[in-house]
Amino acid sequence: MKMNENNLETDELTILWTTVDSAETARRLSASLLQNRLAACVQIDSPVESHYSWEGQLKVEKEYRLIIKSRASLTAALTEHLEKHHPYDEPQILVTPVTAAAAGYTRWVNDQTR
Repeated sequence: MKMNENNLETDELTILWTTVDSAETARRLSASLLQNRLAACVQIDSPVESHYSWEGQLKVEKEYRLIIKSRASLTAALTEHLEKHHPYDEPQILVTPVTAAAAGYTRWVNDQTR
């Protein structure tokens, strides 16, 4: 498998992570990201159990994790879109740079988000 590392012909890839309160919300948010070409692929994990402290109380909630594949140059627009359409007051939005990926997959992500 040919790997792509910092190829000038394609934008570097990123993975963004967020969580939401329901499968319906996860699907709606995924569709809006794809329709706006901000993501090439969004995977939704089955419910995960999140443990955290919010407003002085310990919480345990069922959430759905979205794993969003995109381009580094879209990070600001993608983050803005998530903040605008996310149901949480303070959503988790984490960005992970991809240091290497299959060349064909990299081209596909770039094509899907142009």
